[in-house]
Amino acid sequence: MQFLFTIGTVPVGLVLLIARRGKLEKSPRGVAYGVLNGVLSGIGGLALFAAYHTNGNTTLITVAAALYPMITVVLAITILRERFRPIQALGLLFATIAIVIFSL
Repeated sequence: MQFLFTIGTVPVGLVLLIARRGKLEKSPRGVAYGVLNGVLSGIGGLALFAAYHTNGNTTLITVAAALYPMITVVLAITILRERFRPIQALGLLFATIAIVIFSL
């Protein structure tokens, strides 16, 4: 099913290309981020399929996979030095507790 995500991005890319009249930014940093994003997304998809293929606890795998934005939040705090509000900390705590409960 991962290929459907890739196929779904093609129309969006074409619309953006038309809206920009064919002008693309080709900065090395932007290209590197795009390639890195694609590689990590592919690895993540393969890891998810591998986890399902091992006949593991599907409920736990699905919940853990759905909580991937937690990594984004942690990276935003550590790398980008974004401020972390108490309500956000509470959300991360509850998400972590949910994973523990589902694993029981």
